[in-house]
Amino acid sequence: MNPYFYTVIAEKTMSTLPPTAHDDEITLTDIWIKLQQWWAYLWKRKFWIVAIALLGSIGGYLKVKTADPVYSATLTFSLEQGGSGGSNLAGLASQFGFSMGGGEGGGMFSGENLLTLMKSRRMVEDVLLTPVLIEGDSILLVNQYVRSWPELKEAWDSAGLYPIDAKSCCNNAQDSAMGVIYSMVSEKALAVSKQDEALSFVTISFSGHDQAFAGAFVEQLTAQATEFYVESKTTNTRANMEKLERRVDSVTTELESAMVGAANSIDANQFTVQSASKVSSSQKQMKVTMLTTLYGELVKNLELSKTMAAREEPLITIIDRPHYPLRVRESGLKGALFGGVIGGFLTVLFFAGREFIRDLNKQAQEVQRLQQETQGAS
Repeated sequence: MNPYFYTVIAEKTMSTLPPTAHDDEITLTDIWIKLQQWWAYLWKRKFWIVAIALLGSIGGYLKVKTADPVYSATLTFSLEQGGSGGSNLAGLASQFGFSMGGGEGGGMFSGENLLTLMKSRRMVEDVLLTPVLIEGDSILLVNQYVRSWPELKEAWDSAGLYPIDAKSCCNNAQDSAMGVIYSMVSEKALAVSKQDEALSFVTISFSGHDQAFAGAFVEQLTAQATEFYVESKTTNTRANMEKLERRVDSVTTELESAMVGAANSIDANQFTVQSASKVSSSQKQMKVTMLTTLYGELVKNLELSKTMAAREEPLITIIDRPHYPLRVRESGLKGALFGGVIGGFLTVLFFAGREFIRDLNKQAQEVQRLQQETQGAS
């Protein structure tokens, strides 16, 4: 390429630029001027932008109003942790050789642990495999969920997965399908929240196209989580209670047998004066006394264990249940706003892109013209 070509281009380019543009740096003034130019360009086309934004708003509004309704089921419950005064009882119980610690699950419903537990795969799948009454028929929640989605039910039918039987669930194919349902439920429809760490109110919400499933799901999830929590909270205490009950039954049998033996011995030796017979009778009486004392202590420990279990068991109170018909979660205003924003943004993007391409074409034509002038001059 002829070096004269670059000289001519540089001279013409420099002559058309403002003085500040000879530097490599872009100043704030340059940016401000360019923004003003773009604003003036778009302002001339404001009617197109507004018109298409309005069409987008109308489209968004109609989309929301004509789509299948989304029902929202909400359940709120209060959780009161057990264990008030439990430390004193536990200390007293330890004196008799019994561990009364049942509070290992106490932190399970605190903070983020609550959200993790109630949205865990184990918990959600247990709920999905629970039979419920819907319109008078007993059906597993997972089967109700599948049949509420025609496309999903068709796919499950073709794969031989529908309906799922809780007793025979789950083989590899069913487990994989349950994993898909779990993801759909936990990631898109289920929400578990605790408004304040200092408060004990927990809210479970489920949004879906089937209001019967939505209401039943939050009810069953609360029941399953409550049962799991109470069981984990009081496992040790209840184990000790069962141990004590078995020991009380055993001592009761021994005591009854000893009392019968002592009574028979007294009757047999009532008119005898032999020392050996009197010693045997006294020994049997002593055994009765010892067993009676042991029985009394065991009964006290059993009552103590029951008291401990009652104190440790959390109090869960349902504050608000889903009320039918469920609230429909829809907002024509939000749909209109979203459609308007998208419509306006795409219109601005179209005009901006078209103007940018025009600028590139102009620059290409200018370079071509300069190249032709340079070739003519050479």
